[in-house]
Parts: sequence; C-alpha cells; structure tokens
Amino acid sequence: MSVIVAVIGVGGLGCPAALALAESGVALRLIDEDTVERSNLHRQMLFDESDVGRAKVTAAKDALARIAPGAIVETRAEHLVPERAEALLRGVSAIVEGSDNLPTKFLSADVARRLGVPVVHGACVAWHGTVLPVSWGDGACYRCVFEELPEEETTNCAIAGVYGPVTSIIGAIMAADALRLLRGDRTIAGNLARYDGWRQTFRASPFPRRSDCPLCGGR
Repeated sequence: MSVIVAVIGVGGLGCPAALALAESGVALRLIDEDTVERSNLHRQMLFDESDVGRAKVTAAKDALARIAPGAIVETRAEHLVPERAEALLRGVSAIVEGSDNLPTKFLSADVARRLGVPVVHGACVAWHGTVLPVSWGDGACYRCVFEELPEEETTNCAIAGVYGPVTSIIGAIMAADALRLLRGDRTIAGNLARYDGWRQTFRASPFPRRSDCPLCGGR
C-alpha cells in the first residue's frame, strides 16, 4: 500500500511542507477549500500572481508537478468538518495539519486518533512558530497539551500577521517530523518545539500523556 500524507491547509505551513514531502517521494492528499489571495503570497511559496483566485489545492498541485515531476498529488477542495473529516482522511498514513484555526486543529487531532495515524500539528503567529508531532501511545497529543477549544477568540496569523520565512521553517520541520514518524521514530512524539524567528532560538519540551486526556487518556 502506498504511503499517503494528508496536508490539511495549503497555506504558509502547508506549502513548504507539501513541497518537502513531494520531493521526498511521498504521495500527498491536499485538503483546503480556500482560494489563493494576493495578500498571502509572501508566505505561500507555491503560488504567484497568476494563481490569485484559483483553488489552493489546484494551484499547489500544478506547482508541485513543475517542481517535483512525478509527484502523486490528490486534491480535496473542502473544509474539514466533523461530518466529512473521517472520509476525507481515510486511507492516509500520516497527517500534517497546518490550518489557521483552532476548531480544525482539534478536529484533526480527534480524527487522527480515530483512524490511528500519526499527526504533526503546526502553527505560526508573527515571528513565532510551534510544531507538535503526535504518535498515539507515545507522548502527549494535542488535547494533552492544549486541552479544550477556548470559548474566546485567540490570536492567529489573520489578526497578528506572520512573517514568511518563519512559516517556511516551521513547514519544513513539520515535513521532517512526518517523515520520521513514518519511518517509525517515536522519540519525537509529544515534543512541543518552539521557534522564535526574532531571537533565532529553538527549543523543544517533552510533554507526557495526561491520564485524564479525553482523547488519548484512560477514559
């Protein structure tokens, strides 16, 4: 069975992650309902002016075909919603989640657990980025670290902005972590990596599984 990695969100994080994975010979399933916007071109490395208004997944597939000939890329121009999430992700070997909203991040974690596949979560705001690789049974999952979806609005890249080089770095790390998990390396599972592009610092903190985690704990 071929190895397929789902990339949820083909934006600042999903573009570099998809490129790195495609060039590594991994088949991709790109999931994003949005279209390319001019204001985002500085951080979405697979797109240019000619792609503005096009579906992101279609434009990304075309770009990957030029850069990584022979790359196998499936596209799903859909938003990840509870009713369709499992069907959209069924059959993949791993998930790379680089969405820009918390509901999608929590839903990705939940569906990854249901399907029993590893998932790498990534996020960026301004000069800062985080990566959390998850392998079920080895270290913390997304809900272990962040627990529940907050009721109030939180800062994201749409509000605070984000610097393009930071998203490229985080996206590349996400791809590397996905490849390591696919190769059976569980030592990185549950390690929350934090990158500060302004101070040029990088640190990773291991998080243990919470026994009371509603997703991966004992209950």
